[in-house]
Amino acid sequence: MERKLLRPTADLVFKRIFGREKDIAIEYINLFISPPHPVVDLEFLPQEIHPDVQDGKVSIVDVRCIDSIRQQFIIEMQLVYHEGFNQRSLLYAARAYSQQLKKGMPYSDAQPVYLLSIVHHTIKPDPGKWLHHLSVVDRTDPEFEVPGINLIFLELAKRKKMGNFSIDNPVDRWLTFLAEPEKILAMTKFDLSVYPNLMKAAELLDESNYTQAQLDAYDRHLMAVYDINRSRIESYDKGIDKGLQLSVAIYKDIQDGQLTLEAIALKNSISLEEVKKLAAAFK
Repeated sequence: MERKLLRPTADLVFKRIFGREKDIAIEYINLFISPPHPVVDLEFLPQEIHPDVQDGKVSIVDVRCIDSIRQQFIIEMQLVYHEGFNQRSLLYAARAYSQQLKKGMPYSDAQPVYLLSIVHHTIKPDPGKWLHHLSVVDRTDPEFEVPGINLIFLELAKRKKMGNFSIDNPVDRWLTFLAEPEKILAMTKFDLSVYPNLMKAAELLDESNYTQAQLDAYDRHLMAVYDINRSRIESYDKGIDKGLQLSVAIYKDIQDGQLTLEAIALKNSISLEEVKKLAAAFK
């Protein structure tokens, strides 16, 4: 019987690859987060970030680790859009940042926290911008920065639509692995052997690496993602969300980020103001 190959963006598989394989996590962090001090070694931390108050929410992330100079990294895979996603990301990063200092430690001991979110929804409706780096900067002088909390958003679907991937480019290789793993799996073992971390990640897509209980959880996860995304499209199509009559075509145009808001308004014969309201609702 032919073995099943799993999707790397699924919760179970993503955590197995990036949350347990140190060399893979290091390469990915240095490529997409690009901290001023590159990571040379790291230690994986618990996924739970507990609140400072007794009745606060517990933050549970996909991957959390700390490197040899105490920089902290959080990596999240988001297949489903959640209301307040940007604020949620900021809360997770801020909580991790605030909890690193213990009583008596000077504030200067605080090290940066980087949160990388790989998302399938549109962060910003700019067709050419798929990677966003946010930090605390002076809006009147962007060169003045208070280091500490960093948010990185990677729009995977948008980058995939842009095409022009090159296997010789390490960024493109890893994006292809996440967006179209079949292209990586189609490479010969000899060709893949040049990229040992990518080869290891590809091997971990084989279902033989997981128990039956894990595979059942994998199937349930993908079905849940499918149901949620389908219901969102249907709700927009019926005009339920935000009280606006939004068609699937308009919804997809905004999600894809390939057209400007003006172009979407013109294409669908609605006002620019309506499109702006819809775009704001998707953030």
